Amino acid sequence: MSSDNNWDEETYHFLDHGLMKSFWKYVMRVTGERSFSRFLRQGLILTLLSGFPTVIGSVLRGSIYRSLFGSMGSNCFIEKNVRFYAPQRIHLGSRVFIGEGSFIDAAPPGSVIYINDNVHISQGVVIRGLSGTIVIDEMVNVGTGSFIYGAADVRIGRYSLLANNVELITGDHVFKDPSTPIRFQGRNIGNIVIGEDVWLGARVTVLHGITIGKGSVVGANAVVTQDIPSYSVAAGNPATVIRKRESKRS
Repeated sequence: MSSDNNWDEETYHFLDHGLMKSFWKYVMRVTGERSFSRFLRQGLILTLLSGFPTVIGSVLRGSIYRSLFGSMGSNCFIEKNVRFYAPQRIHLGSRVFIGEGSFIDAAPPGSVIYINDNVHISQGVVIRGLSGTIVIDEMVNVGTGSFIYGAADVRIGRYSLLANNVELITGDHVFKDPSTPIRFQGRNIGNIVIGEDVWLGARVTVLHGITIGKGSVVGANAVVTQDIPSYSVAAGNPATVIRKRESKRS
């Protein structure tokens, strides 16, 4: 590889596939820290219980996983084959439901995930921290196949509804320099704030730096590229406000 490039061999240090180095990278990836004892303990508990079927398995996971998490309230219900990375940075409230096949990842340094009381996470949801803080407030429903990407902070206000395959994307790639691979040019990032009592329809995408105000509705397949005021109805790509909701609330 030529040293004349803006990026050089040092950029590719992650491609070193030595066995021990690869092992410790994996330990860091799943536990969030270089700890063999945590790796063994976390792996043993998750491996033994993650695939245990029936309601009994879901109840057991909601109890025994408590020792792995940063905090966990009462009566949580975790279906089978849910994956957790760095669960010590994940905080669950009470009566949280997490559907089968979901993946909640707080391994990158600086990541913290809070899922508060009475939140329903449907099947196949991915919640991935990447140095940001993700907060899902009380009584939020996250639909099947949705993706929350925390390169910056994400906050979803209480009572909000995310339909299936909604994506909240706090960062995108810089691609200005054609002589450098896009993956090495950094990201544009920004916080996402979803207000209280917001309904995002199926396959809505919300881009970085966006705030959607309280009580708003965004129609299916919309791409939100600018802020949506409170009590608005928006639709389209890019999403635009098509009318206001009547409300007696302040």
